Amino acid sequence: MKPKKTVEAKEKSLTRVKREVRERLEKWLENTPYKFNPDTATVNTVIKGLALRRLKYGKEYCPCRVVKEDEKENAVIICPCIYHEEEIAENGMCFCRLFVGPNFEPE
Repeated sequence: MKPKKTVEAKEKSLTRVKREVRERLEKWLENTPYKFNPDTATVNTVIKGLALRRLKYGKEYCPCRVVKEDEKENAVIICPCIYHEEEIAENGMCFCRLFVGPNFEPE
């Protein structure tokens, strides 16, 4: 069993990183036609995934993409990934469902 302090420290670190990820993405969204998915549970899940990847890899890699050995290859999956614009244009939302387009209508 892990010491309580270690678990608490990791939880505080994850909470801080999730907040930082959300703040960065909110600021990024201000200059785009996109917005967060209105499904807050989805947004929270994806942001947690981004935070966990930042803690593990040092970068906010999309949790819906496979992280590879090649850092140059991985650069295209840093959120918002290179695919988000095309996916939103085609589907109304990006693959991980974090961002939606301006005309998005929830089902």
